[in-house]
Amino acid sequence: MSEEQLYKKIYDVKEHLAKLHKEFWNDYSDFETWYFWFNLLSIFLPLLILYFLLDRKRIFEISFYGFTAHILWANLDNILASQNYLLHPHSLSYLLPVGFSVTTVIFPVVFMLVYQYCTKHNKNILIYFVGASVVFGFGFGGFSVLVGLLEMHKGMNLFYLFLIDIVIAFLAYGFTKLFIMIKHDKRAD
Repeated sequence: MSEEQLYKKIYDVKEHLAKLHKEFWNDYSDFETWYFWFNLLSIFLPLLILYFLLDRKRIFEISFYGFTAHILWANLDNILASQNYLLHPHSLSYLLPVGFSVTTVIFPVVFMLVYQYCTKHNKNILIYFVGASVVFGFGFGGFSVLVGLLEMHKGMNLFYLFLIDIVIAFLAYGFTKLFIMIKHDKRAD
């Protein structure tokens, strides 16, 4: 098969997949289902909580942590979904990326608040990140599997979600610390 033929075949399959995705969303995830309203609430409720609890004096530091966690998880979620390890059958819209409410809002907000609490009160961030990863990976992940918001294939399981949560939490922490260090570098003056 030539390069052009293969590209055309990939294009056609993606077009067909997009059509099926839209059809599935219209039939099983639209405004008339509880999935839609749960996903909508999963976006606005955490943001509302964050609005009231976010330390305004450290807004850029804490937001940088959350943004980094979001970018890492969203990209990894996209990779895992494209390889059929982790699927979110019911999303807010067929136009949005997979796992939109989880990777864009819920995970970052939860871990932003954990980061804020630990750094403000000089708590052991390792213990709190592991604890939050247990709650998030096994608790929220288990709930999502139970109600059909998340499906795992090819050996993916809740333990792997737990490990991914820990790795992402610490990578985001490391990037945040790095940028704080760069900010305070004397050469910047």
